[in-house]
Amino acid sequence: MSVFTELSREDIESLLGAYTLGHYAGHQGISAGTENTNYFVDTDLSQFVLTVFEKHRPDELPFFLALGEHLHDAHCAVPQPFRTADGEFLMQVHGKPAVLFERVTGKHHQPSPDHAATVAGALGKIHQSTGLFSGQRLHSHGIGWIRERQHDLAPELNANDATLFDAALVRLEAIDRGLPQGVIHADLFHDNALFDDNGLAGIIDWYFAGTDLYALDIATCLIDWCLDAKGLPDPAQVRNFVDHYEQTRPLKPGERAAIPDLTIQAATRFWLSRELALRAHSGDGNVTQKDPNQMKRIVSHLLQNPLSGL
Repeated sequence: MSVFTELSREDIESLLGAYTLGHYAGHQGISAGTENTNYFVDTDLSQFVLTVFEKHRPDELPFFLALGEHLHDAHCAVPQPFRTADGEFLMQVHGKPAVLFERVTGKHHQPSPDHAATVAGALGKIHQSTGLFSGQRLHSHGIGWIRERQHDLAPELNANDATLFDAALVRLEAIDRGLPQGVIHADLFHDNALFDDNGLAGIIDWYFAGTDLYALDIATCLIDWCLDAKGLPDPAQVRNFVDHYEQTRPLKPGERAAIPDLTIQAATRFWLSRELALRAHSGDGNVTQKDPNQMKRIVSHLLQNPLSGL
């Protein structure tokens, strides 16, 4: 259970006192996530999600919260971050920054072509909206982050993995970095999307968001939403995703051409980040861990079988 900061009823009531969102009715820890502590919080007026930030500094968070407010106001499927009665986003609990969010009803679904098509359209709308967002922050896990891992992780990889990493970097260095860019989600896997009976209810967990190539955001979706029975990108599903994205935001010719290699970049990023997380939290049952080998297999497959037909 990924609850790093235990909160009592008194803690929650103290936080709620800064808002005009009702009186305490209950709270429960959420058993998911690897970065932050989350609780469901109920009041006599509504239901919310409380996020306690475990790693981000308070000065980093206004970007994410202003982005969430901007997207919510633009009618994108993004939960609203609530301001206190004094107009502030951030509170403090146990010395850590905390924020209350709208609780989106819905649940995670295993990816299907229909769900993927819905997410693709929503992502196009989000990219159109972030193009009008004035906040500035570089994507924390972009190509620069991957290059840095060559220095601190590659020496610890076995020979086969080191060779795979080097081969991936060769492909990544050839990508045109002058393509259209703006703020991207950068982590839009199926466990960051909630669906209800009416369709997509909300896209959550924006804490990797930052400025990077829009096409990288598409590529990141492809390695989760568009996989075949073997867990590898399915070309037909990939084309379906891109086609539905373009119904909202048409791609430039260079973006479409870059998607195959950007898909390698996305898979490499998650291979490395999961490997680092596994090493950092090995044996810690309180942290949700994901298998890096799944993404490593995708990297290897795409290097030998590049996506085509886009």
